[in-house]
Amino acid sequence: MTSEAKAIGNALLDHHRIHCRPGKTINSCIISYGNLCNQAGLPSLTRVVGNFLIEIADWCSQNNFPPLNSLAVNSQTNMPGDNYKLAPGCSILNWSNEVQACINFTNYPTTI
Repeated sequence: MTSEAKAIGNALLDHHRIHCRPGKTINSCIISYGNLCNQAGLPSLTRVVGNFLIEIADWCSQNNFPPLNSLAVNSQTNMPGDNYKLAPGCSILNWSNEVQACINFTNYPTTI
């Protein structure tokens, strides 16, 4: 996994730990690509973050975790972008179920 993907993944894990609990709504747990990249200390990656989110989805798939990348969305649509469907275990048609599974999951590690 690239260092950028690790930084973004760790920012997602922090975000999940702070904002997501079983039963929370999708809108209360998602994070925009821009905010995610800022929290990861990589603001210049906002337009290309999808490539790194695919790496995070692969890590989740290998560990049998719900897709943590499902929390990251476009700020205008509150939905993931076109690359979401390229990530292992991810389907835009099933995104709401995937993100809810991520929100409800309580066994992510502290860091990648």
